[in-house]
Order: sequence, then C-alpha cells, then structure tokens
Amino acid sequence: MGACILCGKSAGLFYSLHKKCFEKYNASEQVIADHLLNGLGKAEPALLANSISSEISKYEFVVEAQQRTLNRSLEYFSKHHVERNKSSSFDVSSWVEVLDKLAPNESLFVNKHFVAQQQNLLAMQALNDSQLPDGNCNPTNFSIQLRTGEQLWWCFNHGSMEQLRPVKNKRQWSVVRQLVESLMPKKNKQSLERESFGGGKLLVTNQRVCFENDENLVFTEYAEIYSCTPVSDGIRLQSTQLTAIPHTYFCEDGRLLYGFIKYAQHNDYAN
Repeated sequence: MGACILCGKSAGLFYSLHKKCFEKYNASEQVIADHLLNGLGKAEPALLANSISSEISKYEFVVEAQQRTLNRSLEYFSKHHVERNKSSSFDVSSWVEVLDKLAPNESLFVNKHFVAQQQNLLAMQALNDSQLPDGNCNPTNFSIQLRTGEQLWWCFNHGSMEQLRPVKNKRQWSVVRQLVESLMPKKNKQSLERESFGGGKLLVTNQRVCFENDENLVFTEYAEIYSCTPVSDGIRLQSTQLTAIPHTYFCEDGRLLYGFIKYAQHNDYAN
C-alpha cells in the first residue's frame, strides 16, 4: 500500500497522494496569502506568524510537506502581492518581520536566495526613493583596502564574476594551414570565451563595485562605466576604456546591485 506524500497515511494500492490532501495543498497558497493580506501592518508579526503556522498544521501534513506548503505560499505571496505592489504604503517592515518569525527552511525554496531578497526590499525601497540605505557591512571584515574618502555601502556574500576574453589559438602551425587561412576571408570579430573567477564576495562602495576572493580582486570604477545591463542574478558592466572587456558580476540579489549602480550614477558618484 502506498503512503500519501503529504499526510503520510495509506493512500491505497498504487497511489501516493490523497485527493483531499492535494486539494488542500493547492488551495493553501491563497489561504496563506489572505492571512498575510489581512494581517500585515495590523497584527503583531509574531501573532501573524503563529496564525499562519496554525493554519498549516490543520492540514495534518508530515513535517516536510508542511514546510513546503509554507515556502510555496510565501513565494506565491511575494510574486502576486509584494512584487506587484509598488506602492510605498505596503508594509515591507512587517512582511520582513513575519518572514523572520516564520523561519522557513531556506533550502526548500525554488529560489535559494528568496529570504535574502525579501530582506533587501527595505534597501530597494530606500534606493527607489533616492536615499542610501543603511549599510550591512563593516570594513574590518574585508581585505579590500579602502581609498581616501571611500566608504563601503553593501556586501553581497554570495558573489561571483566572469569576463569575456579572446580565445587563444591552440592549433599547431603549418605551411598548409597558413596557406588555407590566408585564402579565407578575415573575421572582423575575434572569438571570445567566458572566464570565471569563482565564488567570493561582492562589495559596493561609493566609488566602485569590487569582487574579491582568496585569489582575485577585480573592480569597476563608477567613473568608467559606459553601460550597465541587468542580467540574470547580476549586472554586466562595460567600461569606457578602449581595451576593456565587459565584467559580469553575480550575487544573491542582482536587482539590488543594479539599484546601487544606478543610484551612484544618478547622484554624481560617477564623477
């Protein structure tokens, strides 16, 4: 006899899910969203979190299924109510506090950086209002040497970086190859390949964005940024230097990183 993956009880021969359990699981997104919509900014975050936990416990699911129900509902609420609500009246502080009280299992989120991104909403809100958010890092925790007048704004702990570099021609030279290549039309563009610098920390200061790990320290000056393009989980920066190649910086919250760069450009930090 198969056991229901949600409640853990027998589901019958060749079955692994009760129809009623599946219906409760599917409906849970909107049920939890209603709890949040009705409670944020009105009820104490701890009480609201307890109310949500109590609602999920009524489903009588096994522990992991309860955790997945919670995480799925939180992601649903963020997508349909937090991300779509650009009004400053939305109580971001209460939302972040409720998340903290619920203490969801972060490994079960589809987006592994979900909680960090939600916590950063307050910083995003400040940048959108043309204000610099309170920093989240201490200069003594990093090896980067700050210049005169340079200040750390933010640290992304899960950073990485890559750049495009010309592909080296590893083919063995020969007279025949040289003759063939001389007869073929020359390429206008040189072939490029991606070069990754691995994982590390991404630091944002009032002068530049820096990537550092045990082997590398790479940075781009705001004053030399020609273009800033959002990419998945990061940004791509092209320098004004003629010989410069694009640097792509990745982190746990690419939208916030992009917000800092635009803030710097719009507030004369790039001069």
